[in-house]
Amino acid sequence: MNLIHSFRIVAIVMLVAVLLQACSSNAFDAENPKEYGINGVYLGQNIKEAMDILKPTKADFMDMVSRQTYTVDQMAQGAGEAVMGMLLLDRTQLILKVNAGKVVSIMLGGVPQEDAQKFKTARGLTMYDSAEQLKKLYGEGTGDKEIVYQGKQYKANFGIAENKVAWMRFDSL
Repeated sequence: MNLIHSFRIVAIVMLVAVLLQACSSNAFDAENPKEYGINGVYLGQNIKEAMDILKPTKADFMDMVSRQTYTVDQMAQGAGEAVMGMLLLDRTQLILKVNAGKVVSIMLGGVPQEDAQKFKTARGLTMYDSAEQLKKLYGEGTGDKEIVYQGKQYKANFGIAENKVAWMRFDSL
């Protein structure tokens, strides 16, 4: 009877270990908007919160249709139809597209080599990481020079040049 009791305990411990490993899986979740972004800013996030995180040195937002300029507070309240923002983060330009107060697109490229570590995705991918590191962190994507990962609502594109990540773009579909 003691052997049966010990077997049950071992079986329960093994089951719990397997369940914990499955729950803590680090696989790319194509349906999670937090997977699509840089430095803690992600698709669907309120623009005010995103700006508080990024703390750009300079930021200008303009509606692509009406050419009207907008403040972060105006956009956070839903103003503007198709607002694009050019943000300067030290020496690097980041482009955001905002609709109804939410970030719907994030574009990053042209990062100086010495600033590469300043820009990381939620998975820890930095600018100029290798294509192998991209596949290790995100899994297999489609494409060769532009590797694409797509869910039902979001899409991530990573540009590859000389086997390194040269630019990133995250979009809501």
